[in-house]
Amino acid sequence: MKSLPALKAAGLIIAAVMLGLMTVQGSYALWNAAVPSNAGTIQSADFKILVNGVEMTALQQPLNLNLAEIKPNGNSYTSISVTNKVNATSAMTVKPKVTAGLATKGFAEYLTIQTTVPLAGQSCETAMYAGMPDLGVIAKEQSKTICVKATLKANTPVSILGGTTTVPVALTVSQMPA
Repeated sequence: MKSLPALKAAGLIIAAVMLGLMTVQGSYALWNAAVPSNAGTIQSADFKILVNGVEMTALQQPLNLNLAEIKPNGNSYTSISVTNKVNATSAMTVKPKVTAGLATKGFAEYLTIQTTVPLAGQSCETAMYAGMPDLGVIAKEQSKTICVKATLKANTPVSILGGTTTVPVALTVSQMPA
């Protein structure tokens, strides 16, 4: 008669498994409820920066600087207008940075590039330059003029005067946390 308790135990196990499977399907799930919810709106911000009035793109070529004809010990100036058109929160600022590579065709050691942000009332020609300084931040819907100064050293050899060169100048803009 020892088989009867084993049979009862097996029957209880089968009943428990069947009951468990039925509740998983929801037949005994009396506590389930559905509540309708209104859909929310999520909008991401556009990282829109204007450079000289034209939208900046991630694949943009280096800036074209109008270096004109620089004479030894002379300077050429170019201004770049950067506008923050990011449509995020009002406290969203961006930080511009200008980097310049080396000039080509023997000019590298004779041509220097510097940047600055002119003070109110100053032009690029009258602004103070000190290498490649921190250009500060630009608030939402604000613009900043960045001046780029190219200088040809006085000891530039006559053999390269009258030649042409290119200087890769890149503008990067980083989003600053609010």
